[in-house]
Amino acid sequence: MGEEKSTNHPLTPGEPRQDPRESPLYTLKEAAWYLGVPEATLRTWVRGRNYPVQGGAKREWSPPLIQTPGGGPLLSFHNLVEANVLAALRREHRISMQRVRQAVEVAKSWLGEERPLLLDLKAGLGEVFVDRGRELLSLTRSGQVALREVLESFLKRVERDEKGLPLRFRPPVGEKVRAEWIALDPRVAFGAPMVERVQTRVLAFRYNAGEELEEIAEDYGLPPEAVREALVFEGTAA
Repeated sequence: MGEEKSTNHPLTPGEPRQDPRESPLYTLKEAAWYLGVPEATLRTWVRGRNYPVQGGAKREWSPPLIQTPGGGPLLSFHNLVEANVLAALRREHRISMQRVRQAVEVAKSWLGEERPLLLDLKAGLGEVFVDRGRELLSLTRSGQVALREVLESFLKRVERDEKGLPLRFRPPVGEKVRAEWIALDPRVAFGAPMVERVQTRVLAFRYNAGEELEEIAEDYGLPPEAVREALVFEGTAA
């Protein structure tokens, strides 16, 4: 799918077990697809970029907002969660990167969190953004709207555990902001898109091979609408 290949190495005896949510899992191209954002945009968030100032006479460096595992080429599940928040702020509501960076720095300072984009915004970071949000939202086309409402549909993509930590991610599918059946769980199949425990690419492969949607659904004990969503996600007409 991308220029880099996802790799997962078995643990050696005595090596501490890494949180699968922090494991390098996704190429830029894969992550951009799952998030529904342009690959170039995600690359800027993850790699940073140079941009011209003073009429192009000088260039300044815009550092990345997302730190990949070990600074490597692959994104983790946690990186997907962070990018999902940025997508809501940037793509949907046109909030400037300067304002986003300011809000993130405020959250780091107030909450003492190194990675505030991973927090449940309703319980933590949302309070920071709501306090500062009116100034931010005055720059958007929608005007003065509570940031919780602005971000609500995007934040629902992330399912969290009882401690509020990210657990699963439901990607956008077609016109849906959030999938009903598909989920990415870093603890299952190295975070591949799944319907129940069946990879979406497997369902698409069988459909493209000529099998009927209803037959595929029956084989896996899935509702036909779940298989149909997987096919749309994989770019296969159903």
